[in-house]
Amino acid sequence: MDIQIKTHNLKLNDDTREYIEKRVAKLDKVNERIVDAKFEVRREAHHNPTQKYIAQFTIATKQAVLRAEERNSDITTAVDLVTDKMARQIRRFHDRRKKRDRRAAVGLGQLAADQLEPVGGIVGADEAMDVEDAEIEQIVRTKRFEVLPMDTAEAIEQMELLGHDFFVFYNPDSSRMSVLYRRQDGGFGVLEPELA
Repeated sequence: MDIQIKTHNLKLNDDTREYIEKRVAKLDKVNERIVDAKFEVRREAHHNPTQKYIAQFTIATKQAVLRAEERNSDITTAVDLVTDKMARQIRRFHDRRKKRDRRAAVGLGQLAADQLEPVGGIVGADEAMDVEDAEIEQIVRTKRFEVLPMDTAEAIEQMELLGHDFFVFYNPDSSRMSVLYRRQDGGFGVLEPELA
């Protein structure tokens, strides 16, 4: 796997760079063509000294994005933790693909309609916050990403691979951007915005 190793607020010595390359080489292969693979290590001034080094590993294919992040006071421990986490992500990715392929072969590839709940509005009029009284938080990070067309079953798979509680995707069935989210009852909901 060809991987870009990037750093922020620190300089990697040759031994650490070689250690990262060896750890990455031991990972299972992703059974799809990898579009991009990045390994980022950064040092941050953090109020908790056990989280001084942050290792982030991202593998992007045409169908999925696998991402893992770990923090530790020791850079090699952070590298070990994040590569172990990525190994689990790759195994889960392979297992989910096998299950999906088996379901598709049997004709069960689509989710039952009752598993997804389209949602109209997020907040009712009686629950609306008074914007003037609300404390406006400062945006600390803006993230840009490519949106792939996929159905809701693929979006659920991708969201679970990433370990997120929500996932933004383009739904070709409805020809619009959608947001999949995990409900408190364990089910899933889909937000489909419409211009007012």
